[in-house]
Amino acid sequence: MTPRPPRNAAFLTSPMFGRDLRANYASHDGRHENLDLESDSEATLYGLRRGLETITGVDNAVQAIVHRIKTRLGELSDLGHPDYGSRHHELIGQPNTVHNRNLVKLYILQALAREPRIEEVTLAKLDFDPLRDRDKVNLILTLQLIDSPVPANLVIPFSFGGSL
Repeated sequence: MTPRPPRNAAFLTSPMFGRDLRANYASHDGRHENLDLESDSEATLYGLRRGLETITGVDNAVQAIVHRIKTRLGELSDLGHPDYGSRHHELIGQPNTVHNRNLVKLYILQALAREPRIEEVTLAKLDFDPLRDRDKVNLILTLQLIDSPVPANLVIPFSFGGSL
């Protein structure tokens, strides 16, 4: 095993996490739906100019992970990324059984295994309450990112019925 570099505050802007346009989601309940690009405003001599906001560091890594999970595996094949995405979308319309819930978890973990910014998945737990909603499950994740001393926590909701 190769020794890891010391961890420090540099993880916030680590080049490993990259830079992208900041996504603005209208839903703030973990579904990451209704995507728009975040813009910022800058006063200029001739008025207000709006530009696209960028994201770096851990925030960008988490955003990239969410995008990987939300993308169907193979959807970006024509762009040269046949292994990008997850297969859990294939389970929409299937019954919410123990087997299918475990497949949701497996397919998402397979997608995360292809994400180079993740060092380790330290927690992957399914939350299912048939009394609350029999079609929905949540996958609760704790991810150790490369060069980050702070783990990232995500809740990935999934509905076998196709809507959340």
